[in-house]
Amino acid sequence: MKTSRLNWPVVLTVAAMCALSMTLFFIRHERVVDVQPVVINDTITPEPQEESDLDYYNQLADEYIAMLPADKQLIARIVDSVNHHLVYYEKTDHPSCYILDLESQTTAVLFSSENGFYCGTKLLIIGTIHQWLRVGDIVYFIADNQAPDVTPSDAVYVFSLTLSDHRLDYVDTGYDARFIGSDKLLIGYATLLYHSLFTGEDVYDYRTETVDLSFEI
Repeated sequence: MKTSRLNWPVVLTVAAMCALSMTLFFIRHERVVDVQPVVINDTITPEPQEESDLDYYNQLADEYIAMLPADKQLIARIVDSVNHHLVYYEKTDHPSCYILDLESQTTAVLFSSENGFYCGTKLLIIGTIHQWLRVGDIVYFIADNQAPDVTPSDAVYVFSLTLSDHRLDYVDTGYDARFIGSDKLLIGYATLLYHSLFTGEDVYDYRTETVDLSFEI
């Protein structure tokens, strides 16, 4: 029986070539790591500036309200991201109404009864403010009519102040007026019928009317 002999030079050559092929394979397929830039988010929470401002102005408003004298009546406290105001009037026979700017800490007059003031084209000379009512952005007032030659038929004025732009508007005149509910005005009208020769007094016809102030918003 003939025994075959290994051709060692050929075997070594084939082994070397296989090793080289494997080395080249792993070199060519080496994983390339794609390094991406890392974005580090700012973990510092920004200061809630708006809330801080509101807290400050609300605290300031509380302090001013606590210091208002007894003859002053607060009618509006407006503290938001834009406005920082207090609105109040004097409970006197000749009242004026003021707005206090909490930011600048200055006060301005919105209307004054000393010399009268205009509501549109109508001049009002008022006395004591008997009632006020806020309906949305508008504050309504009922005040004595202090104009010359006042008759029982025009004893009181009803007028309004718009808080957002400080506009004054004349509403009506009557022998009496009062607010009913949260948005209603009851106003009394008097019409002169005749002058009585027996009593020397004027005789009037009286009627009342209810006005829905919510329609004015």
